[in-house]
Amino acid sequence: MKLNTFKFSHNFLIVVVFLLLMDSKSFFGLWFHEIAGLTVCALFILHMVLNWTWIKVTTLKLFGKIKGKQRLNYFIDIVLLVCFACILISGMAISKIFDFSWLGFDRQNQMFYRSMHSSFSMIVLIITGIHLGLHWNWVLARFKRSKEEKTSC
Repeated sequence: MKLNTFKFSHNFLIVVVFLLLMDSKSFFGLWFHEIAGLTVCALFILHMVLNWTWIKVTTLKLFGKIKGKQRLNYFIDIVLLVCFACILISGMAISKIFDFSWLGFDRQNQMFYRSMHSSFSMIVLIITGIHLGLHWNWVLARFKRSKEEKTSC
């Protein structure tokens, strides 16, 4: 499987799992929500690893000559990274399935962590839409290439 095809499939999986998480507790239960939440965080980390070259090059050029769209995309990626970290931390703090008490979360701040978890999840939903929009030409190119490969077989 080519790297771009893998990246596309991986990115599609992140979006699908994240959308399932938005109301999964009522459909699939808390167990699924917590497992899928940890999974989507791991997938996000893999996404960053797969795009590490772009991250490194863009970081080095950030204060020099860089296109506005690239600068915006970099900023959005940083916001997504911070938001995913907040979702993961707050999710571990309010977890009912897994015991993360060894991390020292204050059980008396459950309402704060729940609010944090919901708020950052909504922000990620919005920012992911913007991120997807910035990469829309790449997404269309993947669909076009996939269609061409199927017709040539």
